[in-house]
Amino acid sequence: MKSSAPIGFSLLGAGLLLLTAASAASKESPVPPAPGPDVTTKPYVLYMRTDLAVEQNKKLYPVEDVHGQMFIIKMKGEPVSVPMTGGAHNLQFDHKLTLTRNAAALTGLVSERAYTAGRDPKMIRQRQAALNDSVMADNAAVAEQKFMMAENKNFVGVYNSPDGKYPDGTPMATGQAQTAENIDKLTAAQAATALQTQSQMENQLQTDITSGGFARLAAEADMAKEKFDAVQVKFEVSSPVYLERPYVVVITRFHAREDKPGAARSAVFAKALEAFGSKPAKVEILHGGFPPGFEIEDLQVHLYNEGKEVPTDVAQKRVPLSRDEAFEYLKIDYLHNHKGGTLAAAPAVGRPDRQELARLTPNQVASVYYVKVSKDGRPLGTFEDEECTRPVADPIGELARNIRYYPAMDKGLLVEGTARLSLTQLAL
Repeated sequence: MKSSAPIGFSLLGAGLLLLTAASAASKESPVPPAPGPDVTTKPYVLYMRTDLAVEQNKKLYPVEDVHGQMFIIKMKGEPVSVPMTGGAHNLQFDHKLTLTRNAAALTGLVSERAYTAGRDPKMIRQRQAALNDSVMADNAAVAEQKFMMAENKNFVGVYNSPDGKYPDGTPMATGQAQTAENIDKLTAAQAATALQTQSQMENQLQTDITSGGFARLAAEADMAKEKFDAVQVKFEVSSPVYLERPYVVVITRFHAREDKPGAARSAVFAKALEAFGSKPAKVEILHGGFPPGFEIEDLQVHLYNEGKEVPTDVAQKRVPLSRDEAFEYLKIDYLHNHKGGTLAAAPAVGRPDRQELARLTPNQVASVYYVKVSKDGRPLGTFEDEECTRPVADPIGELARNIRYYPAMDKGLLVEGTARLSLTQLAL
């Protein structure tokens, strides 16, 4: 399934891609994930895979990686960086129902509206309060210095100058400021003025106008307006298979305050992750550029490794399956695609895991075996030779019995047959 035509996107904030189409993903409502099964009984996952492609030179190229604020694609075999920011691009999502055995755990997902640092009311008010406090403290310090100078009569030289004036602004005659009476009078006036200024500044520092309490109250009032401009996403992720080059893509549907009722926009942003395995890794993403006061309608998180989506607990239309359930799903598709055909039996699902392969010698792992298969895909026996005369013993026989096979077909009819088995060539 493919999204409607190539979808254009443009920059709103650092790394935020605004899609011009009404939706970046399927319009079908997402199906809540089923409770986590025991992976020993439900080791397969059926889910709606989402493949991303970016248009360059009027041609779509699959996204193979994310680095910083860049999508990485390949053109003529060479990696090319496509900035998420800047001018308009076209981004396309293809959706396909996919069965896989490699799944990751994504737990504790929390997504909410947030503020970037430049728009966070708490940070803004704290900066304003700190600035006001700093200015008042500086003014108080200057006033204190002037008071000390006045007390020490350090300003007398000013009043001995031709430009000397009395406190009321009346010009002095030359030499008048030299008298002890005038010096004392001017000293007292200057000290009083400086002391008053100092007192005013210190009192101002204690008022609600510049206090931290007022800053908190003002920030709370600003936050009540809910002028959020960012999305914050948090979760933990782990995988039984070590992921070397993982990244996440977040797709959102939202509407701005000025949008008409029923209208919605879509946005997508991505982030590269550090390599991880079975040990849970914490992921936090804060992404800005949304119109202040926006509302989130839907949010999807997709995990990728080396360009391929890895299903998680929040994957779209996720359904855990047992080996037999997975086989029945594949068999229906297989028979549908080969109506009327004549085909040999072939392995379908049941790839041995690392622990199972570790029980074998290198020669056993590399060897080819032959399995008699019933018309319903069940193994009837495993042999070393194509003529099926030399049976194999366990553990090879046990592994072969755990595999499910596409039955042989004769002009569309299901019949018994022989499947060629290579333990290392099974996809699932």
